[in-house]
Amino acid sequence: MPFLIVLSAVLLVVVVFALQNSQAVSVRFLYWQVQSSLAVVVIAATAAGVLIAVLFGSASRVWRWQRGRAAKAQARSVRGKSDGA
Repeated sequence: MPFLIVLSAVLLVVVVFALQNSQAVSVRFLYWQVQSSLAVVVIAATAAGVLIAVLFGSASRVWRWQRGRAAKAQARSVRGKSDGA
C-alpha cells in the first residue's frame, strides 16, 4: 500500500510539472528529430522509465524463480538418493 501512495505522489508531480510546461521543444536522438510539447516529452520519458524498471524487475523475478526451482529439484534428488540407500 505505501508503494501505491508514493507512486501516486510521483505521478501527480510529473503530471503537474508537464502541464505547467507546455511550450514546444525539439528533441534530437541520433538521426531522429521530434518537435512536440514539453508535457508530452516529460510524460513519455517517465513512461519509458517505468517500463524499463518493470522489465528489469520482471527479469529479476524470473531469474530468482528459476534459481529457486533448480534448488528445489536438486534438494529432491539429494533427498531421494539418501532415502533409497
